Amino acid sequence: MALSPSFVERFHQATKYTPEALGRHPGIDPAAQPSPFKDWYQARALKLPRFSPSEAPRSSGLIDAACLGRLLLHTYGVTAVSQLPGATLLLRAAPSAGGLYPAELYVATSGVAGVPDGIHAYQAREHALALCWEGDFRAELARYAFEHPALRAARAVLIATGVFQRSAWRYRDRAYRRVLLDTGHMLGNAVLAATVEGLALVPVADFADDSLDGLLLLDPAQEATLLLGALVDAHEAPTRPALRSPLAREAPAPEEGGWIRPTHDVARMAESRDVVCGPDPPAFLRCGGLARMAESREALPLHLPPGPEAIAPEVPLPAEALPGGAVVLAAIRRRRSTRQFRGGAVPLPDLGRILAHAYPRPGSGDPAAWIAPDVLESWIVVAAVDGLTPGVYRYEPARHSVALVRPGDPRRALFECCLQQDLARACAFTVVHACDLSAAVARYGERAYRYVHLEAGIVGERLDLAALRLGHGASGIGGFFDDELAGLLLLPPSYAIVYVTVIGVPA
Repeated sequence: MALSPSFVERFHQATKYTPEALGRHPGIDPAAQPSPFKDWYQARALKLPRFSPSEAPRSSGLIDAACLGRLLLHTYGVTAVSQLPGATLLLRAAPSAGGLYPAELYVATSGVAGVPDGIHAYQAREHALALCWEGDFRAELARYAFEHPALRAARAVLIATGVFQRSAWRYRDRAYRRVLLDTGHMLGNAVLAATVEGLALVPVADFADDSLDGLLLLDPAQEATLLLGALVDAHEAPTRPALRSPLAREAPAPEEGGWIRPTHDVARMAESRDVVCGPDPPAFLRCGGLARMAESREALPLHLPPGPEAIAPEVPLPAEALPGGAVVLAAIRRRRSTRQFRGGAVPLPDLGRILAHAYPRPGSGDPAAWIAPDVLESWIVVAAVDGLTPGVYRYEPARHSVALVRPGDPRRALFECCLQQDLARACAFTVVHACDLSAAVARYGERAYRYVHLEAGIVGERLDLAALRLGHGASGIGGFFDDELAGLLLLPPSYAIVYVTVIGVPA
């Protein structure tokens, strides 16, 4: 007897773009747009030192007010100002769908020179910290994260939340996908910026939601915790496999326009709830310090099923590492989404270096920051890469190679799948992130949906920055016809398209 779909599978189906669904969108009211900043009126503010591009990276591993300021600026600070008729836009270090910036960033500090111990809200406009609660909260954070070893070892902890209405104002129910991706973008920056300071950032996406939301006094109707980032010494970055949440296959579906909060809530974990460590973890992860473990009541697949078969031998890709240090921070500060490509090809070595930076392997020299590294798959849709036949390729991260699964010029089809955006037609190649959602849910429960979208955001930001550093342009696309794009990749119905990144020669 076939199992009924999980709640998040039904959410994904309900938020797929089709011409009919887009036609039902009521439009947006400019006067109702929420502010992209959260105001703190009574908190004690601490101005952070201003960053000077002439500062040399210290890589000391020490955290003081200046170090924390650099990290926060390059994670989610204001890095540019755009003047429009009647409006001033403050552009942030991390990309955001529609420039809506639905994420908020907090930081828990203890022993940071020049910063009081406590939980602070990062105020990007003022580049300041608003002290919300004084004290050392690392023990509570570790307990709420089921004793994740990185939380006990943390020098400071970034806490990312999502304010759903900021994106829902424009994207309605599908906004939940975009909020998760945008939060991943932000933490992707933090992973790279931390290495410049001699630190490592370990993302933690499994925790007791009510406990963390309550610690931050979040309004449950407006905001929720999505991701933690533990800042630890670079030479020790303890990890463990992601935990599995329960399933809610029989939960009733809401009406259109009311999916976001139920979809988030159905994946909640609680301190009193048994959680399961996913089976067969990758060799470079180790499972330890779990508060509790329980046997799953459903069979969990040891290996996710493969996608379409290759029709040609795999092509190995170059993997020369990109330089680190100050150039990483410079790339983050000047990063902007490309608005137009002029056509032209990208060299094969650049494709290899971009993918290697986005999917770092142990020993590569690049910092890895995986949440659930076994569920996200990537497909390379090649239009103009020197040395590769145009077509659809499956990317094999473990071997750092691509394998052709469908030949042919993809530009017209990609243009139609991506809502007729010219970027999709004029780019040199496109990275499409997908996952076998049914298998991921069987392995990780309803929480799988958060894991895969957060991870796609982290990987997508790394793609953007690598492309920029090699002189190319890049842009993330979250709007596409889901089923048509899955068909282009020859994916079976159990697969979900998660995110799209287009890369090419900027106009």
